[in-house]
Amino acid sequence: MMMDIFLTVLFSLLAAVNAILLCLFLLPDRVYGKFCPPLSVIIPAHNEEKYISKTIESVLKSDYRNTMEIIVVNDGSTDKTAEIVGALSRTQKKIRLFSLKHSGKSAALNFGIKKARYETVAFVDADSTLEKKSLMKLVEPLAGRDVSISSGVIRARHTGILSWFQDIDYISSSGWRYACDKIGATYISPGFAAFKKKDLLKVGGFSGDTLTEDLDTTLIMREGGYGAAMTRAYMFTSVPSTLRSLVRQRVRWGRGSIQNAKKHSGLIFSRNRIGFYSFPMHLFWYPFSLFYLPFAIYWMFAVYFSSSISLPFATLMFFVKWVTVYGIADLAYNIFTGAYQLNALLVSILLSWGLSFIYLVAAARKFSAFSWKMLSYLIIFPYFWVTFAVQAYSLVRELLSPGKGKNLWN
Repeated sequence: MMMDIFLTVLFSLLAAVNAILLCLFLLPDRVYGKFCPPLSVIIPAHNEEKYISKTIESVLKSDYRNTMEIIVVNDGSTDKTAEIVGALSRTQKKIRLFSLKHSGKSAALNFGIKKARYETVAFVDADSTLEKKSLMKLVEPLAGRDVSISSGVIRARHTGILSWFQDIDYISSSGWRYACDKIGATYISPGFAAFKKKDLLKVGGFSGDTLTEDLDTTLIMREGGYGAAMTRAYMFTSVPSTLRSLVRQRVRWGRGSIQNAKKHSGLIFSRNRIGFYSFPMHLFWYPFSLFYLPFAIYWMFAVYFSSSISLPFATLMFFVKWVTVYGIADLAYNIFTGAYQLNALLVSILLSWGLSFIYLVAAARKFSAFSWKMLSYLIIFPYFWVTFAVQAYSLVRELLSPGKGKNLWN
């Protein structure tokens, strides 16, 4: 009974989260006028020989209708990154290459800012490509006096089945940032963003004392009174191709989020939309994962061992139901036919899943992300469980071993 009550509360919270998101989606979009200032595009790079030329090429092919320079900051690469960029710079005067001793992404970003010739700076990950109009759309919000930060939509480049799951994750994350932007509560500018250089320099550039400098710096600027916006400028980025590299990436993100929660603890539940809603909701998933995952796994095995299933195929189908959307469909069917008696727990499960599915469809529609590869959603639950496990681990690790992580990349 206590298990049912606990899980009902968790699923009800999840349903409420998605209901609020869907309500925010219905609010009107923020509209910006045309703005196209001279632009410095800064690309920090560490061992990116595989992608750097494609990234630079996509920036060069951008439909940007003003002066533009591309600054590549080679942060101690041990591969051919510098050689490739050097060769490109000899044929394209727009490209400027600087090489540093390996110091971390924050240091590379800050070095690029100092070398930038123009007052508007954009940052692009070195393993990513842009749509032709992305830079034009990205800088438009900076026309206003009250906006100093503008971010874009990040999508995962499809390179394998694992990337399909990550793209769904990225679509969901971009949808969340889009919803926050509707109420002026943008609090993070990850990977693809533009800044007013003078305002960024006033706060000391990118902070290097957490593992997620994009979240940290945006929070610092928002606390300092600088406005932020999100646009529908698209960047497609390379994502981890193995489970091990995915876990390492998400541990870094998770630890960085908890480090920022400690650093900006005074912001949480403060009397503004970021402190009261968007940043606490960013952090919500860490305690949620810590409580939900072990109870969900325990619940699954408790039901299995009490059901007396012994045949191999029946056992396989039992676990397939628990870790795929088929289980949700089967649950709904059994409730509809009267095989299962409807109760608070089942209502909360169906409501939380139904609202989360509607939210994902709304986000995919908003970002023109529909493709047959989104069918991977049918078997995405194991991916979610992995990310929940990483979030729970990150929370426990940062709470038990407080300290700063080195802002380096591998």
